[in-house]
Amino acid sequence: MGVSRNNSFIISGSKLLPWKENHYNFQLSRKHHQIIKGTIYTQNQTPCTGATVLVTQIDDEKQERILLGFAVTDEAGCYLFSLEANPKMKYELTVFAPIISK
Repeated sequence: MGVSRNNSFIISGSKLLPWKENHYNFQLSRKHHQIIKGTIYTQNQTPCTGATVLVTQIDDEKQERILLGFAVTDEAGCYLFSLEANPKMKYELTVFAPIISK
């Protein structure tokens, strides 16, 4: 049986400003099937509903970037991706604050 490993990082809500792209790079483990999930919070630490999270695959050798998909956070600020990862590639999450906030 394989060992599951969780890695996480925290992004301050003050970094998620409207109309600004926020990029976070990471490399996935050697397992091919990956689940990427997280929660986006506002500056006052409440869940951020309606933020958009893009996941992009980066091939440094070919200087290529491929958008794999996107998710919009739910009312709890949560997003989730499931993908077949290539351990030779890098991945990037881009987070956009919601256009309309309450």
